[in-house]
Amino acid sequence: MDLNASVSRALASLSDSTGTLTSLADDVSFLAQWRLFRGVKALDSRWDRTPGLARDESLWAFGARGGTAFADNAKYLYLHVAARHPEIRAVWLSKDPEVVRELQAEGFEAYHCYSPRGLLLTLRAGAVFLTQGHRDLAMPFVAGALTVLLWHGLPLKRISWDAEFRHRPAPVRRTQARLSGEFDLLTIPGEGAADVFASGLRIDRERMVATGYPRNDALFAEIPGERVGTDAAALDRVRDLAEGRDAESADSPSLVCYLPTFREWTDESVADRLDFTALDAFLAERDATLVVKTHPRDSLDLPEGLSRVVQLPEATDVYPLLRYADALVTDYSSLYFDYLLLDRPVVFYPYDLDEYRARRGFYFDYESVTPGTVARTFDGLLAGLDRALDPADDRDAPRREAVRTRLLGATPPRRRPATRPVAEPPRPTRESAGTTGVPDAPPTARPRPPGRRWSPTSSGVASPGIGAKHGGGGRIRSFECAQSTRFRYGAIFIFREKV
Repeated sequence: MDLNASVSRALASLSDSTGTLTSLADDVSFLAQWRLFRGVKALDSRWDRTPGLARDESLWAFGARGGTAFADNAKYLYLHVAARHPEIRAVWLSKDPEVVRELQAEGFEAYHCYSPRGLLLTLRAGAVFLTQGHRDLAMPFVAGALTVLLWHGLPLKRISWDAEFRHRPAPVRRTQARLSGEFDLLTIPGEGAADVFASGLRIDRERMVATGYPRNDALFAEIPGERVGTDAAALDRVRDLAEGRDAESADSPSLVCYLPTFREWTDESVADRLDFTALDAFLAERDATLVVKTHPRDSLDLPEGLSRVVQLPEATDVYPLLRYADALVTDYSSLYFDYLLLDRPVVFYPYDLDEYRARRGFYFDYESVTPGTVARTFDGLLAGLDRALDPADDRDAPRREAVRTRLLGATPPRRRPATRPVAEPPRPTRESAGTTGVPDAPPTARPRPPGRRWSPTSSGVASPGIGAKHGGGGRIRSFECAQSTRFRYGAIFIFREKV
């Protein structure tokens, strides 16, 4: 009997058992939190009528990625509100003490989710903003707040109810279905994506609003505070690579970002499909540098001696980096939809397309939404990069525009060279309620969905389906959109109580 094989099987069995126990514990925790959520929700109407206990509509709580990071759309909306809206108290809540310490050190208001102050603020917040779901914060205490799911990208591959939720235990599936009904708003990048989210998240279209994503503002300009929660040294390194380049010169050095997707079903790494020595030589010939960031659960061991391939650490926020990139390489990452707003070349390297399509599935025909070279081999990847780095060859521009218009409904500004990012973020414009200044203006009054706590206020208010909060037999408290703030590709809404 092969001892090594026996040990390997034993270790694999132990790993599977550990994974099963972890999943079971997570399910039990989720169901317990749901019971507490329902209890808090039942009490919320009583608190509304008690001075000092009612939720404060000027207090907004933010969280992301299960409470583990300062990241994504919640990060950039938080930074915007904290900088531009003193009438709103913006608070970041995290389950990671290091995130809290870093934010506090930079002068932002942040607390641990489960600290006494964090729990109280969650219980008092009039609005909460999430990227993954209710467990971005202390889930039970979110009940009763205006709950906005900002999400984390337009999905190419199937998600949630069209993917992993189908395999969860029946009690978990039932609870997830009920919890989907507790989101008051889902922000989407464009109307063309609505059917995808309705299918994957089971959130009806009446609760969706096409605002665009706050994180995309970082593609165009530096956002004050963007270095918080990321690897600042990595950002500096990429900036150093970009500085001094002549955007008008065809001989100027180029910068390419490579963002591969994690495959949970295999131990194979993207490194197994790359010849780094040949890639390094190719990049040197074209005076280009490739910056690679893998998924947090993946790894990439670069060989020594490479001068043109740079690996970024896991904690790097890629959005401030992408504004410097002349081209993007990916396979299935939905981030490329955001990158289309920059109107720069994209190269796709789905070396396992058939297997990935069979295992995960896509919402779109892959070839119809990938406006660039689609390479299945390493040689094809080099050919695609050669085209992408040639400023005289931009044959894919019409296809990028078609996909962008179809899914995002956005027309980018005049194409700006990657080497010349705007020095300061654009000042937002503010419109009064009811004007048409908000991109993809939300619908006016519509029927209140059965059992919902929030509904439109009136047909004359540009409010995205938010308003009347019914207090269990008490007086009706309703809100109107007092102000909207436009992003370059997004919008936020400020609410006030109607008298």
